This record gives sequence, C-alpha cells and structure tokens, in this order.
Amino acid sequence: MPTTEIAVIPLIAGASIGDPGSHAAAVMRDIVTTLHQQDGLQQVHFGAQVESPNVLQMMISKNQTPHSQALLKIILIPTLSDWDSRQHHETFQASTAYQSFVKRLGAIMFASPQIHHVDFEPAGALAKAFSAPVTEVATFYCDVEPISDWLSNASKAVSRLEEQPASAGYLSSSYGITHEVVEYKGVKGKAAVIAIGWTNKEAHLAFRETQTFRENIGLLRGEAKAIEMHHVAMMAASQE
Repeated sequence: MPTTEIAVIPLIAGASIGDPGSHAAAVMRDIVTTLHQQDGLQQVHFGAQVESPNVLQMMISKNQTPHSQALLKIILIPTLSDWDSRQHHETFQASTAYQSFVKRLGAIMFASPQIHHVDFEPAGALAKAFSAPVTEVATFYCDVEPISDWLSNASKAVSRLEEQPASAGYLSSSYGITHEVVEYKGVKGKAAVIAIGWTNKEAHLAFRETQTFRENIGLLRGEAKAIEMHHVAMMAASQE
C-alpha cells in the first residue's frame, strides 16, 4: 500500500511559495526536482495552510507511466508526500541527496519540520480529495492509538457524506492512521487523519450545521482527546 509522508514545515516570514518569481518558489522547484529523482516516489503536493499561511505541506505520488509528465499540486496546508512504501522514503532519508534536499529546504524553514506517515484509503481517493478546490484536513489525536474499528467507522462516515446531494459541496474523502506516535496539546499516541475535498470552505462550514454532521461526527472523533483541522486551497504546477 502506498504511504503518504505528512511534514508540517514552519516557513520564514515572507516565504511566498505561490509567487513563481520568489526565492521560496525557486527552492520548491529544486526540491520537487530532487524528489522526482527518487525511487518509489509517486506524486508531490505542496502549499500553505489557509488558516496559517506560514505553514508548508507536501504530498508525493508515483507517475502513472515512467515517461509521463509529473503533475504537481501546490496546496495551501502542511507537507504531504506519497511513496510506494515507507521504506522508499526512509531510503531517501539515508541518501546523500537527502542532505542537499534538507539544506535547500532549510533556506525557507523557520523551524524543524514535524514528519509522520499515513497509509490513506481507499486507493486513489486521496488524489481526488487534494484535487478539490478546497480540502479539509482533520487529525484526531488519541492516547495510545485510535479505537480498533476507527477505519471501519471512517468508511461509514464517508458513505453517509457521499449520500449528500451534490449541492452540499462534498467531493471526495481519504483517511488513515499514522505509523508513528505523534503529540499534540499534551495528547501522545497514534492519530487518525482524514482529508475531505469540498467545492469551497463555505460548503464545509455549512455541512457542519447539518443533522448528518451531528449524527456522524462521533464516528470520526472516536476516543480522540484533541482535534486539529484546517483547510487547503490548491494551485497547480507542472514538473518539466
């Protein structure tokens, strides 16, 4: 199963990755080039959180064919990367290319990144969620780990979301559990993550006021002791 690397990277003041002529954008182009030279890489998404524009996020997945042009999405959230497996990413981290990669990224970082991995499901849904005009990313932090049936419950919640009329603005969802123990607001353990694509942020906020939301949010919350949520607005770039 493909693995998604999620790296939350605080950016230095004025690092405008959305401005093609900026130093930050040039750094990101170099980083993307390096990433696409690595074995097991799938696709790359990056950008900054809508609520916190000084936070960068990337996502990386493998091209459909060896010679196809890579399509990159610039996403306004923390960093996500998709690999064929976690081992492929760890091999990259142990390489000399990674040292150069970190040095270049360090030029626009304010502090060290927070990195963890998630195997999102169902297959193919993550790309759809991050191709939406706006993506909600919610993380549910648990003591030790999420309840054993969290993935099943998430599937039920998504099924009920998909029953909503198209006018409600819902587009796609993908979800999974972190490989690593993570910590947020004093809660330490594995976390559950869901990415939901919407037509716009207002559609998501309106859905939160519905009976369907109230009846099903418990399936996602489970026994979470803390929740973090943000939205993403997307831009696209191509890798030559």
